[in-house]
Amino acid sequence: MWNFFNQKFRQIFIAPITQQSASQAALPILSAQDIVQFGEQLANSAANIPPNFKQSEALRQGEQSSRFMGAGLEYEESRPYQMGDEIRRINWRLMARTGQAYTKLFQEERQENWFILVDHRASMRFGTRTRIKASQAARVAGYYAWQAQQAGIPVSTGRLADDFVSSPIFEGKMSYANVMQAICKPCPPIENNQVEPALNDVFLCLSGRLQPGARLIVVSDFHDIDSQTTEILTALQDRVKLKAVWVKDLSESQLPAIDGLQLQSMSNHQVYEINNQQQREDYQAWSTHYQQQIYNTLQHANVALYSVWAHDEILEMTTALNRINVIGANDSSEFMGSDVLKNRGVNHA
Repeated sequence: MWNFFNQKFRQIFIAPITQQSASQAALPILSAQDIVQFGEQLANSAANIPPNFKQSEALRQGEQSSRFMGAGLEYEESRPYQMGDEIRRINWRLMARTGQAYTKLFQEERQENWFILVDHRASMRFGTRTRIKASQAARVAGYYAWQAQQAGIPVSTGRLADDFVSSPIFEGKMSYANVMQAICKPCPPIENNQVEPALNDVFLCLSGRLQPGARLIVVSDFHDIDSQTTEILTALQDRVKLKAVWVKDLSESQLPAIDGLQLQSMSNHQVYEINNQQQREDYQAWSTHYQQQIYNTLQHANVALYSVWAHDEILEMTTALNRINVIGANDSSEFMGSDVLKNRGVNHA
């Protein structure tokens, strides 16, 4: 299967991108060669990658049972009759025994599908080791697209940048390639006065678009979530299964021990100098509090939260994606969120 994919992908994507690259003002966040190489790493590492979801879920094909009630074939339970229920759904036997009207509920039959939401807004276009967070987010999306392809699960994606753009649903042997092609767009610097879409607004949009029983995977740094996010995600999880992947850069948790360090706020663009130990400790305290807020917001919505470092290679990344995040368990977990680090003489691109 991999040989087929590799050949088809190179025919469809690599040649056109190579021909256009000389005239492109901005390159994709991952090149076609990067995408193929990462796919090869996923294929070669398949034996070492732990399964992300239960086999009973991951390998199901065709019509599948859902935990959401509907007009399926398998009887689930009865509940008291409510105004507007179909008469043909009344449980007449139970009504004869109890003297009260009950409506039959059936387990809805659905085909599972995944939607991968990738955040490529300004705060994700930052990194100090190996790659920027936006690039790692694309790799995380590729990991899940690869899993969906292997399991025969339909998958679509949405990219959140200067606007929100979603893809069609992909199925079959080219799912991974199609998802990566949809996500790996250029990520040039964003103008200071440019207004970006809010994550809450995208969640509200998806709540009306995703089919009940779908799986939503959100890959972001979650820098703009708030108390309203908890309410939105709590309601959203009545319809879909939700997983959050938190992408971090190490310097956001632990400032590098170098002189001339500056922090620039992405909210007001003010530059802060870090010149002594007290300023470092103040930053560390603020960072710890900020990350705890993000963690609490997602925890209160009962969201399964996983975290990866932007510099993680494939084995570390896939291991982290199968270990639920607990603050303090694996790292100091301080996270700067919406503030971007700048340092003289250090390349952050």
